[in-house]
Amino acid sequence: LHARMAAKPPLANYAISVLSKLMSWAEDQGLRPLQSNPCFRLKKYRENSRQRFLSTEEYARLGATLANVERIDQENFYIAAAIRLLILTGARLSEIITLKWQFVDLERRMLRLPDSKTGQKVIRLNPQAVDVLKNLPSLDGNPHVIVGRRPGACLVNLQKPWRRIRQEAGLDDVRLHDLRHSFASMAAAQ
Repeated sequence: LHARMAAKPPLANYAISVLSKLMSWAEDQGLRPLQSNPCFRLKKYRENSRQRFLSTEEYARLGATLANVERIDQENFYIAAAIRLLILTGARLSEIITLKWQFVDLERRMLRLPDSKTGQKVIRLNPQAVDVLKNLPSLDGNPHVIVGRRPGACLVNLQKPWRRIRQEAGLDDVRLHDLRHSFASMAAAQ
């Protein structure tokens, strides 16, 4: 499997990581003999890290596209807000789409995340991010900032709408994670 996927190193490595985790779980459950994971010691392919940063002109196009998306309907309003928060905070995708109002402190201009990928974390908010949050309605019975379709749930997947938005903005090669890289690059430059 790994050899057949050599043309796509990140995908091949990810597939092996998932398979290895599954095999380890099977060993823990007694479904496989201990230390029988076929992925053990398999050398992963070298991956070229991809760095993509948005230019000022690209930010302007994305902003105009998001403004257009916000006008369409309420659901798209939350999608656009999630993308704006990714741009303005440098937060991870999971941190934004699972964010609950109880962790938003607009008075002190910060997000207090109890459990991010790196543990507890505070994200400082710039005035633009505060404005985005102030303009988001809080729905009764839903603790999430970025609400999903189901009552009480957060947005589950931003990838499909992102593909539409980035295509409309002419940014076909920009991933959601690139917004985080762009934020960090701009912060370092300033």
